[in-house]
Amino acid sequence: MQQSYTKNYLKIYLWQGVSLVLNFLSMFVVIPYLTADPTTYGIYSVCISFSIFLAYADLGFIGAGQKYAAEYFAKGDKEEEIKVIGFTNFILLLFLLLFSVGFFVLSQKPELLVRGIDTASQHYMASSLLLILAVFTPTTLLQRMLQMIFGIRMEDFIIQRTNIIGSVFKILSVLWFFRSGKYDIIGYFLFTQIVNLVAILITLFIARKRYDYNFGSLFQNIYFNKVVFDKTKGLAFTSLFLTVSWILYYELDSVAIGKLLGASQVAIYAIGLTVLSFFRSILGILFSPFNVRFNHFVGIGDEEGLKSFYLQVVAILAPVVVFPIIAIAILAQPIVLTWVGTDYSSSIVVIQFLVFCNIFAFITYPTNFMLVAKERQKILYFVNTLLPFIFWTGIAFTISIWGVNSFAVFKLVAFLFSAIVLYKFMIVYLNLTILDSARKIFFPMLFPVLFLIFASFLVRGYLPQEKSKINLLIVAVVMGGLIVVSFVIQYFASEKWRLQISKTLGLFKNK
Repeated sequence: MQQSYTKNYLKIYLWQGVSLVLNFLSMFVVIPYLTADPTTYGIYSVCISFSIFLAYADLGFIGAGQKYAAEYFAKGDKEEEIKVIGFTNFILLLFLLLFSVGFFVLSQKPELLVRGIDTASQHYMASSLLLILAVFTPTTLLQRMLQMIFGIRMEDFIIQRTNIIGSVFKILSVLWFFRSGKYDIIGYFLFTQIVNLVAILITLFIARKRYDYNFGSLFQNIYFNKVVFDKTKGLAFTSLFLTVSWILYYELDSVAIGKLLGASQVAIYAIGLTVLSFFRSILGILFSPFNVRFNHFVGIGDEEGLKSFYLQVVAILAPVVVFPIIAIAILAQPIVLTWVGTDYSSSIVVIQFLVFCNIFAFITYPTNFMLVAKERQKILYFVNTLLPFIFWTGIAFTISIWGVNSFAVFKLVAFLFSAIVLYKFMIVYLNLTILDSARKIFFPMLFPVLFLIFASFLVRGYLPQEKSKINLLIVAVVMGGLIVVSFVIQYFASEKWRLQISKTLGLFKNK
């Protein structure tokens, strides 16, 4: 059983890595086509930003349901597994239908959503995008259902493989929808939704064959089940607050900017948000294995082992997080100009602020995992209340002065406040002083960080500034080279970092 679990675990991360590469290609191949018309791209960004909310439409019941469905699966009780999946997807279905109706209503009057729709063609585009979103919203039900079925069997990689094939078709499709003299953003969006649906149907067929899954029984169980509701509501409602906070802090930017400042400003902000989202994907892959590790230590009661592992994760991954962020922030100008062109020069400042939102991710990610593992819910509630409060309060006072930049500035300010709270918890839990933590975590990065800052500023003026794929590749290669040299300096300059890597590799081998 353990051997099979490990094999599946590695497959999941392998295909996550492939998916990440495709996302990277999509960001640097697809985005330049979409951004050819800033106003149109801004309207597109606002419309599709609403699709993000579909991920939260279950009110936390999907996450809670997956936990209990996995328990029933482990017991071999497929009947109860189906009941849990059916009920949690019933909750999801109710809210998906509400979203679908809402999208349809907005498609009739898109000016209620996006400020700055001045022409008939812009109105038609926004209306069409929202109508497509309304039609395809219910497919989210099948998507989440399949994620639960494959997830509790630790075979998520099957879904990832199917989605990767779909992603390839989406990337290649830009050559058709945005070829010379043609800018068909509506056709592109409709095509991506159709590809998503086809991928879901293929995965549904795989589940039916692979597990002999009774989908007829599952669909019959999509109704309100009071027994399952009572079992899942506690965990679901706990996560609901965190979900609402996350939405308020992370997911409303484009909507608010579109309503308050107009579509063109959404386009400016969306470039920075794309980079931020890409970093979130990388960090999610980078840190997600340690969530399981923390819970393992807690389960066996090995407090000292947990503390040692926690500190090693923070110290080892600190340069992995910090070096790329510093390089991107300093080289933001050549990156933006060679990527999307001079129309988006205002995005340079936005990128610099937003990318720094992750500068202390080596503390915040593992510390959040630790808080969950140790069931320190009060701190989680406090941090997740702090984030949206600081973010939106700051915007309310500064938007008339800084415009779209106020969103980026206070995204960073809110994150820094939360990082301070989580840092304080970390040093108290590990019984460290501020000086101890600096010596173990921050000082080993001093020389490579100084090199990276100096070298990045030195080469910035010599890098190309005109939009083209070749120029963007040159900037990426130079930036990558500076980051690699920084890691080499880190390796030779910090003996403790080398020892920590060796200890961590040994820990992985022993666990």
